[in-house]
Amino acid sequence: MPRSNQSDKLVFSAKPLFREGREHRTEAVTNLRNYFFEKFKRHITLLLEQTKSRKVPSQKGFLNSRQLHKYQYSDNIFQKTIKKESSDTTIVFLIDGSGSMDGWIDTPTNQDVTMVEMCGAVASAFAKANQTVLKGQIPVEVFIKSAPPCYGQSLTGTKNGSLVTLSRVFSSSKRNADFDSLCKLTTNSPIMINGRAEGSYTSEYAVLPALQKWIMQNVKTKKCIVFNLTDGEAYCSLGIDDYQFRSTDTKAMRIKYLRGIPNLTLMLGGREDARMKDIYGENMINANTDFAGALFRTFAGFLS
Repeated sequence: MPRSNQSDKLVFSAKPLFREGREHRTEAVTNLRNYFFEKFKRHITLLLEQTKSRKVPSQKGFLNSRQLHKYQYSDNIFQKTIKKESSDTTIVFLIDGSGSMDGWIDTPTNQDVTMVEMCGAVASAFAKANQTVLKGQIPVEVFIKSAPPCYGQSLTGTKNGSLVTLSRVFSSSKRNADFDSLCKLTTNSPIMINGRAEGSYTSEYAVLPALQKWIMQNVKTKKCIVFNLTDGEAYCSLGIDDYQFRSTDTKAMRIKYLRGIPNLTLMLGGREDARMKDIYGENMINANTDFAGALFRTFAGFLS
């Protein structure tokens, strides 16, 4: 993996992550987002229907025969059921921002859309359904994972070598959260060299140490669900020795960092074979199907 020359000017920037211009492309992705939104808004209430209930003593309600012996000195001889909605969950989207995600994919709207654009449409539709139907009750965070093809001390201040990046591209906690912007995601990394955007190799779960740290510092809900969107194989280098991070490493990172954290993967590109399930786990959904119902049933199952 190439490093930069000392004369190269490398900077981190959010600008390359979003496409500018080419409005016909934005229109196609927005149409796909609106299609998913109509699907999602019919299912998203499932996430608030998972309730926990407990019975507590009360001065009114149903008579509790087991408490009748206390009637002379206590009015709490009734009981009532308290239900609490389990909406105390953050959903974190992890979108593969590698170059292979720039390939075309068939969509229900029959318009030309790339795989990363479809991922943006799915995340945007979920964020819109959450805001429209649930009034933003579920915290939603969207990240794009990249493995830049260049690195250098001028960028990071260290000689640690090649790296991966995790870029937060949407947060429902922000006052002016713009889910429309997710319809403009690209496969560029958040690095510019001499004013030019750089692409990305496939980092996959090499970003999980950074994500775990971010979750520990920022997620305030009791639960967190990680929703991974990808077309599969990891391919990037790490560190000064250019360690070759591959899919076996993705599996190892999943086992180490997502143990105890509900997670599922939306697999693009039609790959839903035994190998992919071994890497990403059994909770895998094929993006080539009508996956909305399966997606929300899986989410609801995590919350129950």
